[in-house]
Amino acid sequence: MPSKRDPWYKTRLRLDALGARLELSVPHDVFSTLRIDEGTRLLLDHLPGTEPRSVLDMGCGYGALGLPIAARHQQARVEMVDRDLLVVAWAARNAAENRLPNTVVHGSLGFRDVTAEGRPFDWILCNVPARIGRPFIVHLLEAGLSRLAPGGELRIVVIRDLAPIIEELRVARLWPLVEEARGPRHAIFALAAQPRPAPPVPEPEALYLRDRVEIGGLELERPFDLGGDDLRRVGSGLPVLLDALPRTPPPRVFCFRCGYGGLPLAARSRWPGAQVVAADRDLLATEFTRRNAERLGLAGERLRIREAAHFPDSLLPAERFDLMLGEISPSAGEWVAVAELEALARALSPGGQALVLALEKLEREWIRPLAASRRLSIHRVIARRGYALLRLAPG
Repeated sequence: MPSKRDPWYKTRLRLDALGARLELSVPHDVFSTLRIDEGTRLLLDHLPGTEPRSVLDMGCGYGALGLPIAARHQQARVEMVDRDLLVVAWAARNAAENRLPNTVVHGSLGFRDVTAEGRPFDWILCNVPARIGRPFIVHLLEAGLSRLAPGGELRIVVIRDLAPIIEELRVARLWPLVEEARGPRHAIFALAAQPRPAPPVPEPEALYLRDRVEIGGLELERPFDLGGDDLRRVGSGLPVLLDALPRTPPPRVFCFRCGYGGLPLAARSRWPGAQVVAADRDLLATEFTRRNAERLGLAGERLRIREAAHFPDSLLPAERFDLMLGEISPSAGEWVAVAELEALARALSPGGQALVLALEKLEREWIRPLAASRRLSIHRVIARRGYALLRLAPG
């Protein structure tokens, strides 16, 4: 069991489903931390009636859907994937703690990294994110069909606001979609494997593309369903940090919570000779950082992109940086904030600095008292429009 002293640990939930009782450890800063999501529960109550040999749980979260299925169908191979490496790590922990060796848990952006060695699935299940966008829903159904075994079935649960879109797609594309159940806030749709296997469906170029946005003088492609990207942050928060970047080129720069590339690509553009490392836990974020870097001619040996559940895990033990840039997550909690600040302080070169953006409220209520108690050398540089920019010195 993860220690409650782990700063990322939030709570432990009990789940009784499919004749099994599971205990699920839940981290901060992920979907549905206080209770098992209603859509997941509805889908657990309306699974296909067949006995599966292979199951794919797309967007597995911390395991609330795939793990009860693995416990009920212990002869089946249950592959659980998510683009968020934080929930992947905790789903793997939960699988181990609940002694479910028939699970395979790993990161994947959509179907990209599914590892069933070309074998089809009897069940493909997905709790569809509310903000993922129509192109992904189309791809999920089309690509899912191409991965179903004969007699297999794809089932999705969506919030009720998305149900009309599913119905519209059913009519327009002549899909044999069936509505299996409807709850107060969700609906379940099923799509059975076709008599002839569907051909493999390539991933469309604009599968996740939402629009373009300007950050630091660069026009960046922005995807659907990437957290922490509201208009206030883009228009008011990031400019506070970008305006304070040093004029002297730093040799090595580390950007955490890089999102779709705003900070690391601004650093690459401003200091062409610097070595820039960008880190994020979301595979959609790192994919768009790569994509934007290539579009803007900023890719290459001087840009390194790392993927890790917790950004301190992406820092090598002896690695040091002259400048570190990023943001405190409001939803991750104060103990995660201080753990991350301590990791930044340890990774700074002598004379280096970390510039960290935080909401003023968090700076006042969390960081000031915690910095004092942990003896962190951190102080406010500027405050503007509800954001505070903090400068952190080496530990």
